[in-house]
Amino acid sequence: MRIEVLYKFFLYTPASHLPVWEEGSGLLGLLPKERVLMELADLSSAEREFSKIPEDFLIREIPETVLGYFQKQRTIPVISSSGEKYEDWDKPRFLAELSRSSWVAKETEKSEPSPEKTEEDKAKQSQWFMEVLLQNFPDGLLATDLDGHTVFYNESFEKEILVRKWFRDSILQAEKLLKEMSKDLLGNYLKTHELRLEEGRLSVQTFIPELDSLVRVSILKQKGKPLGYLYHFSPASAKLNSQDGEGMEFPSVTEAFNQKLPLETVLKEVEGSYIYHTLKRNQENVSHAALDLGVPRTTLQNRIKFLDLTNKFKLNKDQPIPRKKTGKPSPPKKQAPVQTKPAVIEKPKASPKKKQSSPKKKSSSKKRTKQK
Repeated sequence: MRIEVLYKFFLYTPASHLPVWEEGSGLLGLLPKERVLMELADLSSAEREFSKIPEDFLIREIPETVLGYFQKQRTIPVISSSGEKYEDWDKPRFLAELSRSSWVAKETEKSEPSPEKTEEDKAKQSQWFMEVLLQNFPDGLLATDLDGHTVFYNESFEKEILVRKWFRDSILQAEKLLKEMSKDLLGNYLKTHELRLEEGRLSVQTFIPELDSLVRVSILKQKGKPLGYLYHFSPASAKLNSQDGEGMEFPSVTEAFNQKLPLETVLKEVEGSYIYHTLKRNQENVSHAALDLGVPRTTLQNRIKFLDLTNKFKLNKDQPIPRKKTGKPSPPKKQAPVQTKPAVIEKPKASPKKKQSSPKKKSSSKKRTKQK
């Protein structure tokens, strides 16, 4: 690998520094564009071959230009230690890899431990633990600065919330919509309660039908100054469902009323839970459940499909659902042969023949008497 190979990466991006990644070691550092240009200008090292990017080429400090790069660009190219393109990182991924980079740990290991550094290690360890905690949080979380640019989001938001049609699987679309939503919500709240953004802990909540989720918007502060916004996405069913004495989860109308949920959402949750527990009681047999619910089997199947209960409650798709054959309708089918019908039909046919024959005989006898 020659130095020209590294220079080609800077031709396709306005970045002044590129992250260098190595499997097993993580983020090795940042490759400055200036260092690459210096090596190109040095004719003595123009034909020098590299098996991997030298460590003295890399810097382990984060310049302001790198953070400013993400204000205009969404992702930054990442190259491997062998000089090949690895992948593209967005700002949250870059900051996450930077926080757990191996060279940060190596610098602390080289120096002798001191009380100040042990406190720093504890702070870094607690920060790392907080990142792990947020990444594994079951609900979707998204943090932005005051301008609406994304600073952090967890895996639940990326896999469950961002993929919804309202966001179009685009973080830029999510930033735009959430910024408008929080502006209206917080503006109305502050105006109604005659408050300022710096006063107290502010948190507002709303329901977004397009996401089928409750969204709580909180203001992130440090030393009394607002720094950004935290969006907490939780499914409506998680807020509604409550357990009774037997451990059965069922939507709570009181909780729905307190959360100010739309009537349509509440009715769907109640109907879905009622159908689900009825199916479970009948071992997921649709025919048996339809009889218990008092609806036709096709109607129940259509409601299951409309409410998406198969995916919501993870119903069994593999096993075929047998139809229920009840014993009540079968006896009339077997005891209703077609034998009684001809018996009823023959009697009216026989009676008119006898009635017609009798007058003919009488008339013939009268004619014979007249002829004599």
